[in-house]
Amino acid sequence: MDKGKILIVDPFSTGTLYAEKFHKLGYQCYAVLANDDMNMDYFSFDGTYFINKMIYSVQECKEKFCRDEILAVVIGAETGVLIGEQLAEYFGVAGNSVRSGLKRRDKFIMQNALKESGLRHIKSQLINAGSEYFFDSKNGYIIKPVNSAGSDGVMFFENKKTLSNYIKNINWEKINALGIKNDGYILQSFETGDEFVVDMIVQDDNIFICSLCVYKKGHHNGSKFVYENMQMLDIENKEYQAIIQYAIQCIKALEVKFGAVHMELLAKSSTDGYVNPVMIEMGARLHGGVAPIIFEKCYKPNLLELSVANYLKQDLKNFYETIKGDVFYSKILNKAKVVFLINHKKKSKLDKTVFLSKIKNLPSFYEVKIINNDILPITVDLLTCPVLVCLVGETSDIDESKLRIMFNESIC
Repeated sequence: MDKGKILIVDPFSTGTLYAEKFHKLGYQCYAVLANDDMNMDYFSFDGTYFINKMIYSVQECKEKFCRDEILAVVIGAETGVLIGEQLAEYFGVAGNSVRSGLKRRDKFIMQNALKESGLRHIKSQLINAGSEYFFDSKNGYIIKPVNSAGSDGVMFFENKKTLSNYIKNINWEKINALGIKNDGYILQSFETGDEFVVDMIVQDDNIFICSLCVYKKGHHNGSKFVYENMQMLDIENKEYQAIIQYAIQCIKALEVKFGAVHMELLAKSSTDGYVNPVMIEMGARLHGGVAPIIFEKCYKPNLLELSVANYLKQDLKNFYETIKGDVFYSKILNKAKVVFLINHKKKSKLDKTVFLSKIKNLPSFYEVKIINNDILPITVDLLTCPVLVCLVGETSDIDESKLRIMFNESIC
């Protein structure tokens, strides 16, 4: 039975996960593209659980549906945040205010919002073709497009000289992977510390902390920002409470009132746990990639089920046995991690059959996502990571080492 229509804006990555969940519950899902100029070579659309097999434009969406037909507007990827919020307002369903939308999408405005709220923030400056002055930074600089995703276009520079030389040669007309012209960049001081990600669901004044992870990144193929793995952590561990409390403050500063929040932060280790957290950036959407799948095995309640319930107007407090205040913590069930495999070889291919036969024998193997089935790209960021593997269980650390060997043995 048709229980209602749900629009999923930019139905890539976790947008597909949403569609499957809603479909199984009896809802009709329709795919909407936020930007008609998006480079679809970087994104794949799986129409299995969607009514429309060809993605609608925003205008087509408005023409095909009337207000009382739509139950929810779901943000399926980072690229759909602003349009998703606008469509939610247009159809009169739950969403964040469009008037504060740039606080949740524009990386420069995000940092300014934290600054204005008296929270720790990263020193930032907008850069364009005419920029000549840059602030001083002892640890170097990070430069990235104001509107990007997946570490696309992120660069590190040790000093002003190398930074200035790079900026002089930027192609300001270049269209990035999102189909957007990179005519504005954000320059930030390079901050040190361990990198964490907190995933939350917001429902009115209640905040649900669904997962806490720590990233390990390494220097590969000339890039300092290559993901190696992501380890799931115990949210209730006292060692991480400064991170959690700071993340909650950031949510309020960025005016999030509804939906999923994916927040990346840095924090420094101390004898009293992690201290001095600072937000790198926030996405007003679900954690991308395979993370929500692995969270189903290691957290209760989990991120995806809470987000689906939120869109269906269910009271999320009912998922918890005890209620204390307006902040809720999911409990960790199993040790788990996501392994990002890294390709160093040019013009190489993965023998998928051999690779899968090897990794499925690992005791902690749970899920694999092969992103590229053709010539493997050289891995320099998340967008060029060819394979993600989820490991769940006590042997996950040992299995990660074996997994990398198996990957390299399966490349030809």
